This record gives sequence, structure tokens and C-alpha cells, in this order.
Amino acid sequence: MITGILFDFFGTLVAYSASRVAQGYDAAYNLLRANGIDISYAAFLESRVAVSEELDHWSQRTECEYSMEQVAAHFLSRVCPHHRSRALPIQLWMSYVKKWSVTIRYIPGVRELLEELSARFRLGVVTNTHDAPLIHTHLRESGLAPSVGVVVTSVEHGRPKPHPGIFAAALARLGCAAASTLFVGDSYEADYRGAKGAGMHALLIAPSGSPHVPTHEVIGSILDVTTYLRHAV
Repeated sequence: MITGILFDFFGTLVAYSASRVAQGYDAAYNLLRANGIDISYAAFLESRVAVSEELDHWSQRTECEYSMEQVAAHFLSRVCPHHRSRALPIQLWMSYVKKWSVTIRYIPGVRELLEELSARFRLGVVTNTHDAPLIHTHLRESGLAPSVGVVVTSVEHGRPKPHPGIFAAALARLGCAAASTLFVGDSYEADYRGAKGAGMHALLIAPSGSPHVPTHEVIGSILDVTTYLRHAV
């Protein structure tokens, strides 16, 4: 019997753009220029992406998560090795996250869904992110926070999904056994395989289906989770 449900955040509870450049980052770029860093906008974006990709590879190799503070620090050491401002890295990553988060869109019906589910199940969020406050802010602003008792972010935990440690930490806080917990996410590797590896039930959000997942464990959107639960509970 299912007693707890854990959700991924990006692509599951909210829609978003994964692009690192499309949003336009004039404020962050102007911040660099105001601090005497002479770089073109194109070079700024290119270096920003390169640093993130390098840290992505590091994360995959070490199974550790990195923060936006680290992104900013690595970026500045790349474009201006002699810069010594302590405030600029913080200002830079905050500016970048603020602009990037504008693309996050709240999915109609999700708040009502979680309100309904919270009356029957213990609910939590387990998400990979490089900035924990971003998650907590959007949970509040979307109205989801009152229904979610547990929030575990990779940057706070130190390990990203699909590492078993982050799932174990969430289950411990949720107070539910893995065998009685459902995980819902949109990533095959991080969410579906990660949750299955941790001993949980899992649903993959894949509107076009998935050749790797049994049909009864694939849903078209987060709103379809109730259909699965009618047969699983």
C-alpha cells in the first residue's frame, strides 16, 4: 500500500526551460562590465555554458552536487583570474538565478492535486538543483508548500539523483518505507531508475511514452497520477 509520494520538481511539478542562454542575461553581463571586466556578451554566455558543462562532468564523475556559488566562482576565475571581489560572485549568481527562474511556469491543477493527495498521503519533493532557495521560493509562490512536508534538494544534501543517498534521506524524513512510497518524475535515469534502485514504486512522466518503462508506469502529465493511484492503493 502506498503511504507516501515523492515528486521531482523541474518538469514534474512545474514547467521550465533548461536552456542556459536563451533567457538573456543582460543584468549579469552589465554587472561584470560595471566591475571592470571587459568581455563581449557572446563570450560571457560561451564561458558561462562551458563552466557549467565542466561542473556537470565533475558532478557525474564524483556523484557530488555543485552550487551556483561555485559556478560563479569558477566563471570569474576563467574570465578574470585576478579579480578579488568577494561580493561579485554572490551578486552574479543571484542575478543569473533570478533571470533564469522567470521561465518557470506553474501548471494549472497541480496545487489542487497536491492538496487532495496530502489528505491521504505524506508528500515530499526531491530535486536536483544548484540553488536551494529557488525551490523553496517557487513552492511558496505556487501555493504548493502547505501540501509538501519534506523538501530535499541535491545542493543541500550533497548528492544529486540518481544517487541512492538522496532518496534514502528523503524517505527518512518522510517517515515512509521505500516499498510503500511512490516517486513521480520526468527523467528516466535520475527519477525513474533512481527511485526503482532505491526500492520505491515509480512513475515516469513521458507524454510520448518510453520504450524502457512498462506502460502502466508511464503517465502523460503530473495530473494523471490519480489514475495510477486508484489501482495501486
